[in-house]
Amino acid sequence: MNLLTAAPHDRKALAELKRLGFAVPRAALVNLHALTPEPRDAELLTPLLPRLLRALAESPDPDMALNNLERLAAQGDRVALFRLLGAHPGALHLMARLGGTSQFLADTLRRHPTLFPWLLEGQTMRQWHGDELAAALEQTTSAFERLDARWNALRRFKYRQLLRIGSRDLLGDADLTVTTEELSRLADVCLGATWRWAEERLRERFGVPQGPDGAPTGLAVIGMGKLGGDELNYSSDIDLVFVYGEDGETSGGSEGRLPNGDYFAAVARDIVAALESVTEEGYAFRVDLRLRPEGRMGGIILSLDGYQTYLTERAELWERQALIKARFSAGDAQVADRFFELIRPFVFRPGLDPDIVAAVRGMKRQIDRSLSGKGVERRHVKLGRGGIREVEFLVQALQLLYSGDDPWLRERNSLRAIFRLTERGYLSQSLGRFLGDALVFLRTVEHRLQIVDEFQTHTLPEDPVALGRLARRLGSTLPPAAARRAFEAEYRRVTDGVHQAFADFFAAPPEPKEAAPRVPTYTALKATGFVDPDRARQNLRLVLEGRPLVPYVEPMRRAVRAMFPVLLDALWQSPDPDEALNQFERFVAAAGPRTAYLELLADRPDLLTNLVKLCARGELLTQLLLTQPELLNRLADPATFAAPRRRTDFRRALAPALASGLTQLERMDGLRRLKQAEELGIIWRLLLGVTDADRFSREMTALAEAALAAGWLMALDEATAALGVPLDSVGRLVPASVIGLGKFGGRELSTGSDLDLFVIYGAAGETDGLERVEAHVFYDRAVEALSSILGDVTAAGVVVPVDLRLRPGSKGSGFASSLAALGQYYREWADPWERQTLTRARLVGGDPRLGRSVRRAIQALVYGPEAPPPDLKEMRELRGRMEKELGKETPGRLHVKFGRGGLVDVEFITQAIQMRHGREHPAIRSPHTVTAVRAIGMAGLLPADEAVRLAENYRFLRRVSADLRLFGARPGDTIELAGPIPARLAKSLEYPSRRDFLDDYRRRTAWVRALYDRVVPAS
Repeated sequence: MNLLTAAPHDRKALAELKRLGFAVPRAALVNLHALTPEPRDAELLTPLLPRLLRALAESPDPDMALNNLERLAAQGDRVALFRLLGAHPGALHLMARLGGTSQFLADTLRRHPTLFPWLLEGQTMRQWHGDELAAALEQTTSAFERLDARWNALRRFKYRQLLRIGSRDLLGDADLTVTTEELSRLADVCLGATWRWAEERLRERFGVPQGPDGAPTGLAVIGMGKLGGDELNYSSDIDLVFVYGEDGETSGGSEGRLPNGDYFAAVARDIVAALESVTEEGYAFRVDLRLRPEGRMGGIILSLDGYQTYLTERAELWERQALIKARFSAGDAQVADRFFELIRPFVFRPGLDPDIVAAVRGMKRQIDRSLSGKGVERRHVKLGRGGIREVEFLVQALQLLYSGDDPWLRERNSLRAIFRLTERGYLSQSLGRFLGDALVFLRTVEHRLQIVDEFQTHTLPEDPVALGRLARRLGSTLPPAAARRAFEAEYRRVTDGVHQAFADFFAAPPEPKEAAPRVPTYTALKATGFVDPDRARQNLRLVLEGRPLVPYVEPMRRAVRAMFPVLLDALWQSPDPDEALNQFERFVAAAGPRTAYLELLADRPDLLTNLVKLCARGELLTQLLLTQPELLNRLADPATFAAPRRRTDFRRALAPALASGLTQLERMDGLRRLKQAEELGIIWRLLLGVTDADRFSREMTALAEAALAAGWLMALDEATAALGVPLDSVGRLVPASVIGLGKFGGRELSTGSDLDLFVIYGAAGETDGLERVEAHVFYDRAVEALSSILGDVTAAGVVVPVDLRLRPGSKGSGFASSLAALGQYYREWADPWERQTLTRARLVGGDPRLGRSVRRAIQALVYGPEAPPPDLKEMRELRGRMEKELGKETPGRLHVKFGRGGLVDVEFITQAIQMRHGREHPAIRSPHTVTAVRAIGMAGLLPADEAVRLAENYRFLRRVSADLRLFGARPGDTIELAGPIPARLAKSLEYPSRRDFLDDYRRRTAWVRALYDRVVPAS
């Protein structure tokens, strides 16, 4: 049957349309006829009619989809439209999905039919980043001089991008997070454009706003709410706050001068008008300024000083809650940075505030009362019972409670905040997963409500038919009535679960069955070494009582109370009681329902004491136990304290990751977990004095070599499966070797170190796979796979990052080089600093025979008869750049690696002597710095006492660097003198005081710099 020629009342035609899912078959048949008013139209449409009907039937609302297709066809060139629908494989599906879901997007397409072929281009249907959106908007608006023309161009741009973003969303090409992020970036670039236009216009009239010192000052547009959290909907208002730098006066223009406050208020009003005004192209965004100080009663903008005064004197808790999501959207970035510095101590306060829970509960109660009068408590997706706001309030209450002490929780996006709260143990794993899934479900429902007509609605329809259509827009393939029932059941399940979690969190805690151990007083804690006794008391209460939403089961409560006296004693004896308690509380929370770990600690006071020592080292170490609490069992095993382990021991320990039958992802996760367990054992032995700093680095390097060996086997398997085996001209395997450089080459790795390496293959060759490629292509693929296998972040973390920047040719070459190309590069093209890196080159993996050839080649390049002497001037210039650009020392900041007299000074001293005298003295060529320095002293190239002192200072600096990494200091290798790190280092290194440590550090580094100036002189 040809529906295009069927009579309007043809029963078979109407029955067929009914079977396909059209709710009003007669209207559908009329629309089909209207699609082909001319015989030529019918001739073009007839061949693709079955596909069209199938696509329409699969759309959420076939009647709506067909009606919108007919309206689009009536607007433009039917012939071109039908040919495009027939020729492009995705055109029919996109048209049906878009037209059957969103009326406002279909209307946008009808007004601008040329956008349909644009949507089908690959370059269009991808995620656009902020800079790309900004460039596209600039291109769209730059042709217009008049402000009203620019405003219209901005609106056309906005709806074009909404059409693209919505289409990707409806097709499933973008998930919720990507969609809301793109909508938020779209708002940002529109704000940026309107800010620039307003500034241009007002500066002509009044000049540049200046502070009291005459320096220019600016305005920042701060996104709040969903905009700040990168969570915008299709019809969201954009919540904004405006702030400017300093008070003062403008420099003067055609209309004179203005006080800065008046000038920036005019800029803000212009921005709002540019976005909200309705033109023939509609409006851009609705702007909500109610989150500014004093709300509707306050001025449109405040200076930074005005904000400081307001936050200090009058701001309320709900404003702290709102500012969690504050984000720089447009304007002056420096003003925004100062704004965030200003609000940070107001929003994120250290310690626990017991009033927060009651205040947030009160805010939610007010919302409930307002909805109760409207009768939509259950149907309001945002504010109703178990809705989005309950998830957000719960998350924000936890952030207000804990993010003052835990900066990782300072996350604007609610979904990412849930992940971080779960990762840190503030939410149980099961509740964290449920809340994350619930938020995605509820936000998707909200999106599908708003995408229909671009109305700002959050209420589920009461009409069963409309609810069924909503269920199909959410992806159900069931008939509307069945889809509605399934949706109602799922909505009930999700909102009931959210409300239960919300109620549990805000409920009063149950009365304990027995009295808890007494928390020591402020005075007692202060006397036993705690710097912040108030926070310590709060943490001790959390250890005893558990966190909200992570309740203790009774066996867990008993274990905690049993260990409490030993815990207090261990804390008082630890090098940093405050940090030890912070991290121990996190571990207890992360253990969750796994009572056995706490019972083990209660039964083993020695293990508890050692664990507290580990926690005192800071976040980096504790994080290993947070992600894998089962590692505690390993630390309880006496074998962990056995003699230092060698590479063969580590290879044996990592071997299970290569077991047969595992997928590549399972192998990668297994390698990560096994490597982390071994790393924790190495650190454990260092902290307990079983090994010293030098042995610690050798063990860390041996572990890295074992991980590299496993990763290289996995990478070769992957490359071989794809490309075949690389063979030379006589059919022999083309081998490859892995060469380590830097700390890896020098066996000086620490926690968090990268692996500097490059790969050398033997000679030219070709693979024997179905697709034959040259050997260099094969090994490029293998090295790329190796970097991914070891360095990619998976659910189990990383093995170790791989750094390939020191390879021959660096960015200008492939990932692997042949042996011949190695020599040619360093002889003909390498800079002096690149030859210097070869002093630390060492064979770390791959084919040993080829490795020996590579070692001979490198020795010749650095120490052979044709090797140039070290360019001391170039070395000194390079060291100066490193000190200035990477060290960045100030009177309040020291840098152990790149600062004056730091680790790099010692390494440059050693390498300069090696490159100058290594040809005559082969014993000094070791890539291990201390070994090389010892040999330099024995050869008389430095006075013996200076060589001994240089090695001692290098060991000292290495231990300081290792401790900083264990403490999790950021940036790495940096000592901030105003912070707690110097005192923690002093305790860890057994100095009497912070001052004694810093005095000794400065003496040692001054001596190293003086020797550096002698060995690598300025001229």
